[in-house]
Formats: sequence, structure tokens, C-alpha cells
Amino acid sequence: MRDLPVRLLKRLSALEGLTQDALLYLAAAAFAGALALGHGLGDYKAWGNIAGFCYLGGGLLLTAVALRHRRVRLSPRAVSWWRRAVLVALLAGAVVAPLCAELTWRAEAVPGVHAQPEVAVIERAGDRVVNGHSPYPRHPNSVGIAPSSDAHGVDATAFFPYLPGMVGFGVLNALHLPRVLRDARVTLALFTLVIAAAALVGSGESRSRRGRIAQFLIVLPSGALPMVTGGDDLPVLALMLAGLVLAKRRMPLCAGLVLGLASSMKFTSWVLAFLLAFAIRDRDDQRAWLRYGLGVAAMVVPAIAVGVLLQPHAFIENVLRFPLGLTRIKSPAASPLLGQFLVSELPSHKTVITAILLVIGAAVALGMMIRRPPRTPAGAAGATAFIMALATVLAPATRFGYLIYPANLIVWALLLPHRPLGDHAPARARRHLVQGAATLFGALQPPSPRSATRSTTALAAPVTPGVGELRGSTKAPTSQ
Repeated sequence: MRDLPVRLLKRLSALEGLTQDALLYLAAAAFAGALALGHGLGDYKAWGNIAGFCYLGGGLLLTAVALRHRRVRLSPRAVSWWRRAVLVALLAGAVVAPLCAELTWRAEAVPGVHAQPEVAVIERAGDRVVNGHSPYPRHPNSVGIAPSSDAHGVDATAFFPYLPGMVGFGVLNALHLPRVLRDARVTLALFTLVIAAAALVGSGESRSRRGRIAQFLIVLPSGALPMVTGGDDLPVLALMLAGLVLAKRRMPLCAGLVLGLASSMKFTSWVLAFLLAFAIRDRDDQRAWLRYGLGVAAMVVPAIAVGVLLQPHAFIENVLRFPLGLTRIKSPAASPLLGQFLVSELPSHKTVITAILLVIGAAVALGMMIRRPPRTPAGAAGATAFIMALATVLAPATRFGYLIYPANLIVWALLLPHRPLGDHAPARARRHLVQGAATLFGALQPPSPRSATRSTTALAAPVTPGVGELRGSTKAPTSQ
């Protein structure tokens, strides 16, 4: 029984991409249907009603195409076209359509809840900044105005548990724009789509791999549901993906700036920002942690300095104590996980339990880093997935929604090329190596064209590909 998940994953990864897509969409349809039928939150139910039929239609369509592919063997181009067409259709049906509906219903004050509380929290922070106030109230005593409210004035009572970089997504709320455009989800969604598209285009991966990453980040319920109902984690995830792509392309300063921007929004990106420093290299295959660190610091330090220097007590109360569940007002983040269970069962020992859980989580992460530090961007993504899954379970104020971080990071770790950075030196490093060897043996001329071609080909040979596209191969199956 213990090997069952491993065997199941191996079987799924051995399936063709077309079949994998069909199974993913059918599973997404079941999840959306469960929300539509059973969940109490109005915005979740509305999303489930719209997206469930879209996922079901996409899954059934690709199932029919996969059955025909078994009989007739469609061309790789035809298979790829069907997969891309369904992906785009689901982006429109499971993301754009329900998002526009929720935005319109909220703008027109239709009865019911049409957004998660974080939307209103971000908007109120934007209100405060535009009106000359700090985003962090001095004496917060609520978790934010109900998102169904149309009151967009300065609110001095709601906690703002984010870092200062998140304020920018709520600024539009204070401007003289149509009400539907002042919703924070407009900027959150647009930012996510633009950054994710740029990262995928610049990744150099196959269309199949880019499509799989886009599925989990945006199209499947792991991305579509938060984008429609809240969305504050998705810009951070998009920037984390972009930072990994830039690190893979050996652009340490740019990777640091991008991950620094993500780290100025939420603490959830700090683990990856730290671990990537162990794996970052430049185009000469030299460690580049200093340039990378300067890029991160250039974005994080000013953002945090502004928040701390203006109102140190308010910053600590909003950003540290409230998310850890150490304030009188409880965070709405709650799920029956270990940390939340212990704090709820022993409320008088909340501070001690929180400290112990933090020490345990830090010790496990540190032990993993000492034994096996990441050597590649993909390795850093995999290590971050494990640490964030552990943190989600142990955090005293947590929710299942935070698992979208390890879910996406695992996909990135599997789909980004997983090879040690020192094993395949770039062209300049190879040239220096050949020249040095020639000098050592007293050669006055470079190697012969035939031998140079053979040695260069050997150095540039790709890692042996795996079976399915959910594995870390460097070449996608030809049928996709």
C-alpha cells in the first residue's frame, strides 16, 4: 500500500499527454461539481456552476480524441492542436467567463458574496495609500470589510497581512474608474497572465511542457478558482515561475530582481528566493549568488523599509503577529491541519506552540539543506515544494489553498530540465576548456574540426529523456 502512490504516478506519467489532459479535466470537473453542489460560499458555488460544465466538456472531448487516436493514430500536429484548442477554450470558460461574471455581480451589488475577503483587504490598503495613509492600520480590529460591500472609503480597522508590494494591486480602487475595473482581481489577474505568458515564452520549453505548466498555474482549479474568487497568491506564483526561468537561462541579476519583487509582496516566495541562491549560476558557469542576492535585496529591502520605518508596531502587528495567529482577532485562514488543530485545542499555549512549530519546521528545512542543497533551479523548486508543504501543515493559521504553491512547484521541478549546472557548460566555458587542453599539450592549433565537433557534441548531449511529460526529461514525446 505504501508504494501505491508511486506506482500510480508512474502509470500516469507513462500515459500520452492527450490522455493525461482528459483525466485532469475530468478530475477538475468532479471538483468543480462538488463545490457547486456542496460548498457554502457563494463565489465558490458560482465558479463551480460555470467551470464544472466547461471542464466536463473539455475532458469528454479529449477522451473522444484519445480513443480515435488509438484507432487511427493522428498526426502529432493534430494531437497538439486539439490539446491547445481545449486549453484555450477552458481558459475562456473556466477562468475569464466566471471572473467577468463575479466582477459584474459585485459591481452591481447583486446579493451574495462575490469575492474572498482578501480582495477587499487589498482594495482598502490601496485606498489608504492613495489618501496619504500607511497601508498598515495602527489599531486593527477586524479582518476586513465584507467583499459584498460597495463602500470604498478609507478603512482604518482591517488587518493588512501582506508586504508593501501587494498594495499596488489595490490602487485602482481609489481612482475614478468604472466600478467593475476598480476590483483588485482585475489587476491581480492581468498581472498574473502577463508575467506567466512572458515566463513560458522565454522558458525555451516545448509547447507541451508550457501547456502543462499553464494548466496548473491558471486553467485547472489550482489556478482558476483562486483567480476568480481572490487571486492574491497567483501574481507571486507567476513571478516565482519567471524567476526560475531566468535562473535556468543563467541571468542571475534579473532572476534576483523578479524574485525580489515577489518577496516584496508575500513571505510565501522567500523560501524559493533563498534556496535558489545555492543553484544560481551565470553564463560562464560560475556561481552568481552575489549578483542574485543584490537583485533580491534591491527589491525587498526598500519595500520592507518603507513599511517598517513608517509604523514599526503596525507593521509587526499586521504582517507577523496576525498571520501567525498571535493577535486577539483570529485570521480567517483556517483548515483542519496539524498546526491549526494544536492551536485550537490548546489556545492558552498558542505562543509556545507556534514557537515550537516554527523551530521544527526550520530544523527539518535546515537538515535537508545541509544533506542535499539544490544544484539546479528545478532542484530548488522541488526543495521549496517540500518545505512549503511542511509549512502549510504546521502553520497555526493556515488553509488548504496554500497548497497551490507546492503543487505548482512540483510541476515546475518535473518539467524544467533537471541537470546539474556544472555538467553542461555553455559554449564559452567549453571553448576555454578546449583552448586550455590544447595549451597544456603544447598544441599551437585548435583541435581538428572532426574531433572538436565530436567533443562538443558529447558535452552538449541532452540528458536521457524519461517516459512521460510529467517527468524531468529534456525532450517531450513526439506524439504531443
